[in-house]
Amino acid sequence: MLNNSAQGPVLKPKDNSSGFYCYIGPSITGIIQHGTIWRGSRTAALAAAAPAIEKYPLVKTLIVSGDALPEARLKIKRPGNALYVNYRKIAGLR
Repeated sequence: MLNNSAQGPVLKPKDNSSGFYCYIGPSITGIIQHGTIWRGSRTAALAAAAPAIEKYPLVKTLIVSGDALPEARLKIKRPGNALYVNYRKIAGLR
């Protein structure tokens, strides 16, 4: 949902009706795998991914809701946004 303000469009957080979260970053051997899915809340997903987030904090930014997944998968391939930059940073750290 977008809200246009004087400073440009602002994304409003929406409820996750899909009921799952997915890691869309690159696989990091022994730590986290691309496409990992967690059912439930974002808090539960972040708790399950805590070891990976502790070692690579940017992993947290690449855990997206099922509702945002289609758009986020496209964004990580397109320069000019945070998902793209964070994906590349993690990929370069491996």
